[in-house]
Amino acid sequence: MDRAERCRWSDLPPEILSMIGKRLHTRMDALRFRSVCSSFRSSIPPPRRDAPRFPLRIPCSWSDHFVFLHDSTVCVLETPEKASGSGVPNPPRSRWLVKLQESSLGDVQLLSLFSQRRITYLPRNFPKVIDSLEFRIVEICREFRIEYGTSGIVPGIRKVVVSPDCVWTGLDELEVYSVENEGRLGYWKYGDENWTYLDDQNGCSYDDIIVYEGKVCVVDQSGMVSLIDSSFRTLQKFSPPIYTGGGGHSNCKYLVVSGGDLYVVDREIDVYMDEFLVPHFNETFGFRVYRLDRRCGKWVDVGSLGDMAFFLGKHCSYAISVHELGGCNANCIYFMENKVNVFSLEDRSVKPLDFLPFLVST
Repeated sequence: MDRAERCRWSDLPPEILSMIGKRLHTRMDALRFRSVCSSFRSSIPPPRRDAPRFPLRIPCSWSDHFVFLHDSTVCVLETPEKASGSGVPNPPRSRWLVKLQESSLGDVQLLSLFSQRRITYLPRNFPKVIDSLEFRIVEICREFRIEYGTSGIVPGIRKVVVSPDCVWTGLDELEVYSVENEGRLGYWKYGDENWTYLDDQNGCSYDDIIVYEGKVCVVDQSGMVSLIDSSFRTLQKFSPPIYTGGGGHSNCKYLVVSGGDLYVVDREIDVYMDEFLVPHFNETFGFRVYRLDRRCGKWVDVGSLGDMAFFLGKHCSYAISVHELGGCNANCIYFMENKVNVFSLEDRSVKPLDFLPFLVST
């Protein structure tokens, strides 16, 4: 047995443990890291007491009511392996895609993946108690919403992101970005009395916003992605446009990060004009997926997602490997349209799903 095999994690030098710990961005990961042993605990400080805690009251230019910034976490929850009798194979571990929200009182609530409804009915084999030290919890993404105190989500806001979103970040560094339904881009920094609208003079309409490699990115209706420079409150072109749309349908674009690459997912929706030339939107009939080739500075039309699946939510979109989540179909896009639907890139079909064994979403 060589020395590397005999070395224990707790024997790693403090400076290496500190480098590992400082790369953990979530409060849960930092607390789990510190709970391993005394050497792990002493290598990084506790999460900052002045770190943003949610719900957080923020100003509102849309209403006279108080509004609050809420957060929740989409993660894969893997149940611990249960030992069986001698000579009997251990039962397989269960994996669930869940959305968790910590209340102001510290308790954790389970929310629907595609809405903000609190889960009241759980599958029979779902764990009754979730111990973060026993369960393997993999954070997929964080989502943010602006809500009234007790009366639900503030209407008119399509998407909200926070940057920087890190357990080591102080409240005074908090920046919030929003895309409104009409495509306006809003910005608020902690301490500001009001929101600021960015790029308002150019008349651009934005579809989605995401944090990519620590930078806030927005995509407009042409598929062009821009980076937001909060210091100067300006936008910098990051990609060329895709130039899709037209021909009797309307497109809505989503930003997704997968495998370190940035994708634009173009949702194709049937639309028709009535006798008064008012547009009416019908069902989604397909998607187009594009990956940004940063080296060549162009978009690549993607015909297959490989072993990945994309999930397009109202408040966040993300990618998951089918190896990470059993029961999930590869090369597919899951989305909500009255109910959960799945689009296959292989045969370009859209099918409703009544039962998803890996989702806690109803």
